[in-house]
Amino acid sequence: MSSRLKFLIIGAGILLAMEWRAWWYTLTPTPDYSHGKVLLYATDWCPYCEKTRALLQQRQISYQEVNIERSAEAQAQYQRLAGKGVPVLLIAGEVVRGYNEQRISAALDQWQARQAQTMLQPNMMKEK
Repeated sequence: MSSRLKFLIIGAGILLAMEWRAWWYTLTPTPDYSHGKVLLYATDWCPYCEKTRALLQQRQISYQEVNIERSAEAQAQYQRLAGKGVPVLLIAGEVVRGYNEQRISAALDQWQARQAQTMLQPNMMKEK
């Protein structure tokens, strides 16, 4: 076996060993701790968490916030979602890591469209 191939195999092994949890969480389904709602994993001191709060308030989105530094349960959920920084938003099962206004808005738009569709479906069945 050539020395380059050995180097690549060893390097890949080291990377996998260092990031096994992130790989594992990526390959397994994301648990929906939000139960179809919006859940924010945050800290008190994080400026991007504050921006996320402001965006949610601006869009008049009701959400639940959990502080990952104060709650062991929130910390465990955050780790299970492969969180490496804050904020982490869980929008009806979809994970948005970090503050990215476009990604957050797109996920919220999809969530609101599903909410509206769900509200219309029972009314449509009654009309038939």
